[in-house]
Amino acid sequence: MKMRRHRVFLLCTVGLCVISFLHYYKALHYVSLLRELSAPYPNIKSFIMVTGFFWREKGVATTPLSPASPKEAPPLPVLRPSDTKPRGAFGAGGVGGGGGGGGGGGGAAVGVGGEGIVGSAGLEVRLREEPAPPHSWEKPEEDKRGDAPSEERAEDHFKHWYPNHPAQPVRHDDLAEKALVGAQHKVVFVKPPSPDPLESMGDFHTRTHQLQDDKTSYFVRTKAGALCFRQGTEVAAPKEDPGKSGGQVATGPGAGAGLRAAGGPGQRRPLEVQQLPSTSVPPKAKARARGGKRLVKCVCRPGWHGPYCGVPTMVFHSNLPTKERLTPRETPRRVINAINVNHEFDLLHVRFHELAQAVDLFLVCESNFTAYGEKRPLSFLRLLLNGTYDYVRHKILYVFLDHFPDGGRQDGWIADDYLRTFLTRNGMSRVVGARPDDVFVINDADEIPAHEGLLFLKLFDGWTEPFAIHMRKSLYGFFWKQLGSLEVVSGCTLGMLQDVYDSDGIRLRRREYYTMPGFRKYENDTGHILVQWSVGSPFHFAGWHCSWCFTPEGIYFKLVSAQNGDFPRWGDYEDKRDLNYIRDLIRTGGWFDGSFQEYPPTDPKEHMYAPKYMLEHYGRYHYLLDNPYIKGPALSEG
Repeated sequence: MKMRRHRVFLLCTVGLCVISFLHYYKALHYVSLLRELSAPYPNIKSFIMVTGFFWREKGVATTPLSPASPKEAPPLPVLRPSDTKPRGAFGAGGVGGGGGGGGGGGGAAVGVGGEGIVGSAGLEVRLREEPAPPHSWEKPEEDKRGDAPSEERAEDHFKHWYPNHPAQPVRHDDLAEKALVGAQHKVVFVKPPSPDPLESMGDFHTRTHQLQDDKTSYFVRTKAGALCFRQGTEVAAPKEDPGKSGGQVATGPGAGAGLRAAGGPGQRRPLEVQQLPSTSVPPKAKARARGGKRLVKCVCRPGWHGPYCGVPTMVFHSNLPTKERLTPRETPRRVINAINVNHEFDLLHVRFHELAQAVDLFLVCESNFTAYGEKRPLSFLRLLLNGTYDYVRHKILYVFLDHFPDGGRQDGWIADDYLRTFLTRNGMSRVVGARPDDVFVINDADEIPAHEGLLFLKLFDGWTEPFAIHMRKSLYGFFWKQLGSLEVVSGCTLGMLQDVYDSDGIRLRRREYYTMPGFRKYENDTGHILVQWSVGSPFHFAGWHCSWCFTPEGIYFKLVSAQNGDFPRWGDYEDKRDLNYIRDLIRTGGWFDGSFQEYPPTDPKEHMYAPKYMLEHYGRYHYLLDNPYIKGPALSEG
């Protein structure tokens, strides 16, 4: 009996020791032992270091854990961007967001972003042929090192990279040139190093932004008194010159913007349907007469609905329960769009052009840490300072995250959540003049809402909150359209953001409002009944979600930079990082686990195929509009 008790006690003691050992190992090296053992390419050095701490002595440089010479040391891993689907992650642009991407697009955006890349932004890239996978021997104190390149990086092998030849994996490095010693090393000078964005930042990341009222005249009133939304209302040709237009109605997208108040000579006038005491009036043109008065209504263009022609199809076919109570506002709301920037610079241009009319302020967050907690260059800041985004700079408020959250290495979702919290609280604390009924929308960088939906939220009263957005789902490019839609809770008013979600963007995206302690008080104080709804539907998209939409180099960069939480972490597998393998995935639409899904047929001419700006700039975005690895008729520009 005593012997049996001793055995039980011994087994329990051994079990506690094993558990304590595993916990201590994970805390030291931020990696799961079981995951390392199950990896298809285990490295014996990983197992040596598991037990190495038993005899490691402080200050000793040559131990089984620390090789005697730099040549024996394992190469440092490359930067790790974020994989944000289905949840956003810190990315190379910061603890960064979204899986969308710029990749190899043209213009001022850089191939895969960041310092060290040759692109039209004039930056430089250094690459090596065999990028090293992440290893368990990385030191935790890496997340505290400075911007200057470490001496160990001089051991890497670099070579030239040509923008028009996307065949090599991308390696970010600082722009400061360093002599590389050895027969296989050489110095590569592309251009004199540009100033460090951190040195040029000044108070850029602490400035405030004063919100201004939008003075644009979105509505026009007819002679009969009808109030019509300019963009959604048909317009008639001037009476004094009917011959030139042949009495036709202008229906182009720019016609609404050119409307003027009716009555002026030579000006287009909104068409109106008058409510007459006659049964010949079509049912759709009838309006309820109040007090015996004759009522008029606007004639809507295709895609617009409602008595004011201001309700887009994506809202008309949504599940909004208060469609009958929508009324135009006298003063438009201000719309604030918060995003996490990674290396999606091409999609960032698309967002700015798509939403410039509807959004009053873009909060753009960037960090000098990757999703994995390693230092990275401030690529977006550099582009912002060099004039790349001057066309919309007056609407950008830069948010700089200069630290990595505690526990972010052990659990990547901690880092992901913290980014949204910091973005929202830091960004909104610097916005001056905001009102409780202004609109806040938070997206990943690969989520682009359609401007019609945000413009509706800006101009109308009567909708409920919070709201989600149904987006068209695509993989690798808009040519691989996925079934259904991506529905993401994306926005609410600033009053609800503050009182219900405690100014935390991640709670808005991931928490049901009725689980928040302040929602009932907010309803009582405002008189609003909180009912979540979605802009759009699975058949009427209100935006675009383009996942992994990069060139092969951009996808590679995203793989090796993924956060430590979204498993399986495909960047850990050498065969998944092969550029030819990635090209084949783009060609076939397959996934990293070897599976293939069914894709519905797509037509580049279909409605909501891609944002309008991309279609108008096919030369720059062809790699996302047409499958570059399938021979076939190309989508012609225009």
